[in-house]
Amino acid sequence: MKFRSLECLCEIVVSDFNLSRAAKRLHASQPAVTRQIQLLEQGLGFDVLVRHGNKVSGLTREGEVVYERACNILHETRQLRSLSSEMRDDARGKMIVATTQVHARYTLLPSIKKFRVSHPDVSISIMSGDPGSIAQMVTTGQADFGLAADSLETHMNLLTFPCYQTRRLVITPKSHPLTRGGPLSLKRLAEYPLIVYDRRFSSGWRVLDAFEREDISPNIVLTATDAESLKAYVAAGLGIAVIQGLAFDPLRDYEIDAINADDLFECPMSCITLRRGSFLRGFILDFLKLLAPDLDVAAVRAACRGEFPASEPPP
Repeated sequence: MKFRSLECLCEIVVSDFNLSRAAKRLHASQPAVTRQIQLLEQGLGFDVLVRHGNKVSGLTREGEVVYERACNILHETRQLRSLSSEMRDDARGKMIVATTQVHARYTLLPSIKKFRVSHPDVSISIMSGDPGSIAQMVTTGQADFGLAADSLETHMNLLTFPCYQTRRLVITPKSHPLTRGGPLSLKRLAEYPLIVYDRRFSSGWRVLDAFEREDISPNIVLTATDAESLKAYVAAGLGIAVIQGLAFDPLRDYEIDAINADDLFECPMSCITLRRGSFLRGFILDFLKLLAPDLDVAAVRAACRGEFPASEPPP
């Protein structure tokens, strides 16, 4: 059984069982990835992937067990490699962040600009995805930490630390009736075409759930996965949308207007996600402190080592 086979299995799961996408991320051909899975299954004596013809749709029951063990093996191996780098030089290295597109575009930028000044020899890689894939990337050690508007602590082996609260804005084309005053309500919003985030994202399902709780059916005309797309469609007059407050810049987004909607939609806490047992290099802790100034990095390090739960920091 080869380490590469386990790596391929984990990447297939992270890539939502899309073999071509997994192969691309592994810098390999699809036949090579398929061959590694075949070797793994031959060595184990059972299938790990559910197949329907040439299409892979999920993990078998046995495959779920193998995947869990593979995640642990890959994580520990990557931690050992990080330990080796730490012993040699903690001023150099690579930091990998798994996050959503909106955090990649807006939240991380100010911290990265400061970090590059203080840590010029550390390279940064940002891997975008939905909360599910972010959890998988942190779990398998493909990312050093995750940042999402959902707590991912329900996932095995993950710890979450609050970062900041997300605000909600309704954005409209210029001179839209909603901007002319009057109380904002879900019923009023439902009178206009609505552009929404995909349900895989917190900003998608939370908005749609708010309408469902009030038994209101909005006229959804388009679904997208990033704030820039939503803003472009709104500016083009296709409808209104609900976005995170940090994604709106009144100077740059001059083609649209924004109205505070914190009272209509839940404003979740964005969280930093780390894997239990992670060995955090010094420059990663430095970056987390830039990202969340109130974060107790000593508590984070201790929680990752298993010295006490993340929710119970030391006195």
